[in-house]
Amino acid sequence: MGKSSDLPGPDTRLQREELDFWECQTRCGDDADLKMARDLPDDAPDFILKMMAEFEEEAARFCFSGACGVVLDAGCGNGNLLLRALSNGYGRSELMDATGTIGATEKLRSPPGHFRAVGMDFSRNMLSRAALRAESLHRPGGGDATVCPAPTAAGFLQGSVTALPFRDQSFDRVVSSGVLTCLPNPDAALFALQEFYRVLRPGGVLVVDFFSRISHYTLLRKHLFRERISPPEYVSPAEFRAWLEDAGFAVLCHRGFDFKLFQGYLFMSRWRPLVDPGFVQERVSRFLERRVLPARPGLNLFGYRIYVKCLKK
Repeated sequence: MGKSSDLPGPDTRLQREELDFWECQTRCGDDADLKMARDLPDDAPDFILKMMAEFEEEAARFCFSGACGVVLDAGCGNGNLLLRALSNGYGRSELMDATGTIGATEKLRSPPGHFRAVGMDFSRNMLSRAALRAESLHRPGGGDATVCPAPTAAGFLQGSVTALPFRDQSFDRVVSSGVLTCLPNPDAALFALQEFYRVLRPGGVLVVDFFSRISHYTLLRKHLFRERISPPEYVSPAEFRAWLEDAGFAVLCHRGFDFKLFQGYLFMSRWRPLVDPGFVQERVSRFLERRVLPARPGLNLFGYRIYVKCLKK
């Protein structure tokens, strides 16, 4: 199986540009962490920040609820989803030493409903930020003390999703949010899925996401604005399912987000006060996500961003 270093020159350059972007981020604070995680501008409206925080809360719940044993957040960035899961008690958790004998013995397994977490990313800058935020959960007022992770940066380490620095069958769950869509080509995404399979224990759970190339907004961009829509950033639900099954996974369920007519940050446009002064499209999308999808799960596949939970066969 190949590694990220085996990819052609232009793809390596794209990965370097992505890394350089995150290494240069210097903003601090809770709002800044959210803005970095969602690539929001500094002057993002409060309503949008609230909406994005709600999205991350629901994404974290889908990704981590029911987790037990040892969990890897592959591509954790500044730790937004993982730390939300820990601070909100989706499992009483401990950040553990990722360089030790993780997964080597049964004594490392947690009781049902609990999990130990390891955060991995390719950016040292983002990892440093994640580690500092994890430590803050132990400080007074920093979070619920009953669910705080141990304050150690050893719970975070640098690595690539196409060549995971872990032993085979080390984890009970792997979560990777917003990562496959940033890889330079489909081969890199397939390498990553194969790596996730390798480090998961039999029966382990994988949660990943993708942008749908058949959502109404993506089709509008492709056919009306002639934008280039290609994998791995954009794939159809059927294509992504085939990738997962070829890698050895069985799909369990989906969670769709973003049903807005004009996907992306319309609020950044100078025309927003005329086109959508009351953030109507965001409100409609949130209504669909909260009130309609729970009763009609099949509609999740019509979202722009889709999370998939699957099982290692």
